[in-house]
Amino acid sequence: MDGTVQLPCSSAARGEAKSTPFGDVFVTLSKQEHIELVWAAKYWKMEHGRAAARAEPRGGVPGAIPTSRAAAQAREAALLCELEAAQAKIRDLQQRLFARKSERGSLIDDKHRGAPVGSRRRGQQRGAPGHGRSRQAHLPLRTEDIELESALCPACGEPLGAFAGTEDCEVVEVEVRAYRRLIRRRRYRRTCECEALPGIVTAPPRRG
Repeated sequence: MDGTVQLPCSSAARGEAKSTPFGDVFVTLSKQEHIELVWAAKYWKMEHGRAAARAEPRGGVPGAIPTSRAAAQAREAALLCELEAAQAKIRDLQQRLFARKSERGSLIDDKHRGAPVGSRRRGQQRGAPGHGRSRQAHLPLRTEDIELESALCPACGEPLGAFAGTEDCEVVEVEVRAYRRLIRRRRYRRTCECEALPGIVTAPPRRG
């Protein structure tokens, strides 16, 4: 489950009386948006029912509680305004989704408009040979001959005779050579009498 919900873009969802060309087209909303819109619609519908119930006269006497009726009517008007705002939000989401789909469709149409129409599908067809790997003929070739360890018949012990030709295959190998490097730093002894240098002088390590 990817967390998206599809809603039909019908005339009922838009609050219109006539059907539109998008009556059977579905739009995609996130699960969070779908839950919020459904909850808001149910909540305001319930509040509208409560307000209408409070607005009914008690004891069958019309006008028995005019103050409560006026308050209920004001509350009902406020709820209707909020419900209309929620429906406008739904219409805005639907229009934005339709705009993105229409833009993608126009881009695809412009790209393929005027292109020759053929029966062949794009991509590699089933049964067609593949391109395979390149042979890398520029690499040096090392030949390795493999022979049987025991060229004898396992049943009677008679030797097998040589047959013309070989069964060949090429393998591209990347060889990493590991080795040890021994660095020898020469040592020298002082032959003069001055003390500018120590008795034994060792060549410094090579930089880099």
